[in-house]
Amino acid sequence: MRIIHTLVIALILFLGPVTKIFPENLGDDFDPTPYLGVRWYGVYLMGEKVGYGSFRLDSSTYHGEPSYTTKFSISYHLNLGGSNQAMSIREEKIYLPGKGLMAFISTNDSILGKSSFSGQKQNDQFEVTTPTGKKIIPSPGEKLSDALADLVLVRSRAAEGTTVETTQIETTLLKSVRVIHTVDSIERKTIGGVPTNIYKIKSEFPELGISSISLIDESLHTLEAKISLLTNREEGEDAAKNMGYASDLLLITSIRPNRTVPDPRNTRSLTLKLSGITDPDLILPSPRQKFTKLDSQTYYLKITDRGESGNHPRKIPILEPELKEYLKTTAYIQSSHPSIRILAKKITRTERDGLRVSEMLVEWLYQNLKKSFMAAIPNAVDVLKKRSGDCKAHAVLFTALARSRGLPARLVSGLVEADDGAFYYHQWVEVYTGQWIPVDPVFGQVPVDATHIKLSQGDMSEQLRLLNAIGSISIEILDYEVKEEKKR
Repeated sequence: MRIIHTLVIALILFLGPVTKIFPENLGDDFDPTPYLGVRWYGVYLMGEKVGYGSFRLDSSTYHGEPSYTTKFSISYHLNLGGSNQAMSIREEKIYLPGKGLMAFISTNDSILGKSSFSGQKQNDQFEVTTPTGKKIIPSPGEKLSDALADLVLVRSRAAEGTTVETTQIETTLLKSVRVIHTVDSIERKTIGGVPTNIYKIKSEFPELGISSISLIDESLHTLEAKISLLTNREEGEDAAKNMGYASDLLLITSIRPNRTVPDPRNTRSLTLKLSGITDPDLILPSPRQKFTKLDSQTYYLKITDRGESGNHPRKIPILEPELKEYLKTTAYIQSSHPSIRILAKKITRTERDGLRVSEMLVEWLYQNLKKSFMAAIPNAVDVLKKRSGDCKAHAVLFTALARSRGLPARLVSGLVEADDGAFYYHQWVEVYTGQWIPVDPVFGQVPVDATHIKLSQGDMSEQLRLLNAIGSISIEILDYEVKEEKKR
């Protein structure tokens, strides 16, 4: 039910000690020798250790040519709703001097099983093999120096204020990610009795709407790398692997409002004040969610369970060009896979009314998908095989089923009030049936109730914006309406 999706993705993408980019094109003169070896680190969420990992750079050969290989791994040990779960990610990239990135493989092992993406460079693009087929992505011309960016900045003794930009393939998103690095400050400190300069490097990801801060000493040790409430610290191997007790992530990231709505699933309208919003792009207007900005970090929201009417439900398939993005198959939403197509057709039969198709798919998922927390990056085919999962799994499978029938659908993330009165991070879906309508397969709702607060929409790269909110938001409920009786 509750979403930890963005936390897991952020750990994978942005908390590796040397998985960012380098300031400028060094050509064939770049010497990787000073960076060879392995580094271990621990990953912390709000002070609680949630994982550990390593980054290794080795000399290697690729098709008989001298090359370099980076190996990045991370293991999570998470407590989700009282259920202890493990998840691991491994990524390997091979670089040829003067030619850059030539091949990669990324493997994800979780409760859903093991899956991997592998890519081989062909001319100016990569042919990627996924568990369900082939995919072509452009090559950004990534070099080894891009993968060692923050460390190279420090070793080159870049001056304070230096700003540089490069791009590399992110193997979880299967897309190129642009990053802008700035040497924010350089501070002289004594660590272990040895004076050293500490470089504070800010890394901005413009298209993703997030940034990180890294503290690196002159010996190239990452003392701390932080993004939102997540922190990465370099540690020895034994210390990194020492996990100890894990707090429930769902509870420590939940938000307790000033008062509760007694019947959240039947809430028709909700008026609240949302504080601690540092990213204005997290407040999304819609026919059902209106807002007024009170100050730089505070918003007044009025949410209703139904948007403006007036558009008649459309017949599927709905194929307008501007909706093409919400019909496509992806590595995680495999709407063209035979198992997805067959099931969607079986559930909806000959029905063509878009709203009715949405209701039929939501009802099937609500009745047939077991609700369970999972530390995993779900994809529709694996969720269907397992027949269980959390809100992420429900949303991904619903989206794939809807798209396979020609019904535009997109993922939505935000907050929802649970029966215990707290708000939790959650994921649901919006479908286009003449207008965008939010639906929630976890609760069996078409449309969703008014305690659903929308903060982001789109694919995984868009969901990462939630990291700008987790740990900083507070909620003050001003008014609500349940069924026909208004409460104050």
